[in-house]
Amino acid sequence: MPVAPSILKAIKAVRKAISSPDPKDRLQLELYLVLHKLLQKSDKIAANLESIEALLALAPEIEAFRGKGSQMAANEFARCVSYLTCRVKERLPESASEPDRFIREAEIPSSAKDVTDCLERLAAHAFTRTQGPPVRSLHAGGLRCSAWETLARISEILRRPEHLAHALKVAADTRAASRERQAAIGFLVSYWEGEEPDDSTANLLWELEKNPPDRTFLVTVLQAQIDLGLGSEFGALDAVEDWDEAHDE
Repeated sequence: MPVAPSILKAIKAVRKAISSPDPKDRLQLELYLVLHKLLQKSDKIAANLESIEALLALAPEIEAFRGKGSQMAANEFARCVSYLTCRVKERLPESASEPDRFIREAEIPSSAKDVTDCLERLAAHAFTRTQGPPVRSLHAGGLRCSAWETLARISEILRRPEHLAHALKVAADTRAASRERQAAIGFLVSYWEGEEPDDSTANLLWELEKNPPDRTFLVTVLQAQIDLGLGSEFGALDAVEDWDEAHDE
């Protein structure tokens, strides 16, 4: 299906903004406005794979951009991808037996294959951006977390073992920033939602409880255990109290 002219126009405006810096120092505002207009077209973009491909083709250009407003642009684009994922999921038929839950891939009728194709493409985009060596800057870490959140939303429908394996690796990596590890743990919760987690996930969460880098990380791990049926709220409260006592100054 051809990409709508309005979408192509919005994408072109973004490219113009990042390739032709305004000599009067208005670039950041201009870039924000054109990205906002692109975000407003999420419903149209979510309608077909061709439009999604056209949007995602912007990603390398925005990531390579180093002018005024570059961090804002990267954040807004990540927000656009996240919002787009939600719009694509809304195109799926609801489960008759569980209306409050999105159906799994195996339950999706063949007539909705175009929707799964869109989700696969968005998952590939997000998965790529969760990879690489550990990052320390707040901006880069925030983008990693956003990618994990997008991948988590998609994993409620499409579950891929390579995504699980990578999440387990990141969550266990003590070199990674605590925020990024917590995002990977959040992915694990979404991946196993409604099902019993495998031994690798359960063992990792129990192991992470033993030596958390900080209190917030501990709470994230304990909440994940509760959500996945691996722990109780009372046990979590005891663990937090033990942490507080051990680190009471």
